[in-house]
Amino acid sequence: MSRISTASPPLTGTDAPPESSAQDAPSPSGFRVEGLDLHNPRLAERYGTLVLGLSPFNSFYSTQTVADLCQSAARSFSDVHVVLPGAPESALRYISAGKAPRHAVQRSKRVIHNMRNVARRTLADCGMPDTDSQVHVMTRFASHPRYQKSRARVESAYRTQDSMREAVHAMTRTALATSLDSEPTPAQIASNTRYIFAEAPLLLDAAGLLARPSTLFVYHRRVPLYDVVAAGQVPGLTVGAGHTLSVLTDERNDRGNGDPR
Repeated sequence: MSRISTASPPLTGTDAPPESSAQDAPSPSGFRVEGLDLHNPRLAERYGTLVLGLSPFNSFYSTQTVADLCQSAARSFSDVHVVLPGAPESALRYISAGKAPRHAVQRSKRVIHNMRNVARRTLADCGMPDTDSQVHVMTRFASHPRYQKSRARVESAYRTQDSMREAVHAMTRTALATSLDSEPTPAQIASNTRYIFAEAPLLLDAAGLLARPSTLFVYHRRVPLYDVVAAGQVPGLTVGAGHTLSVLTDERNDRGNGDPR
């Protein structure tokens, strides 16, 4: 079972990479995951496929950061995928903030579309082929049998397991923080859990859904839903084979991950 990790043991003995000249050493990207710089070849060798989870509603993922991240990912991995939320679920946060449903959906579509274009354009500029099949909006998976089965299991666990319910509520509360000026009410949390249900299958099984032997899914903060499943706290749910989710940090200009959302 894969577990979330933010650190790797130091290289020692036979694990040390072969000596190389300074010009052969990869330049630092400023993005780190599992204690390694994203340009470190060990990450690509270990996982093969990198999946970038992006949130268009989060200030961490500015247009420039998304472009820089996609560029760094394409330099390090030959197989890069980007995942963004779907508009129907994303609109719920605006509806909770008082926006009319139609305007909420339109606004969500616009924000998602803009970030999707940035990711596709950057990957294409880096020589990645067929970026339409690499940059995914979650609604693309809605009819996938594996996705449907995983989502149904998560929703069932939410109804019956305290650990899953607490994790989903924590994630929903964090998501709503970008659009509400006050602590969300229980009713607002309940009406927005569908956003978490929609992304849960990819958070738990990107390797299976993308038909890859192994994937490293990175996001800028911890994911409680993944944590409780990886820790074996939710009977009937496990992390998919070959799937690992880890925390991405942006250490350029000492930025860090100050935005908790």
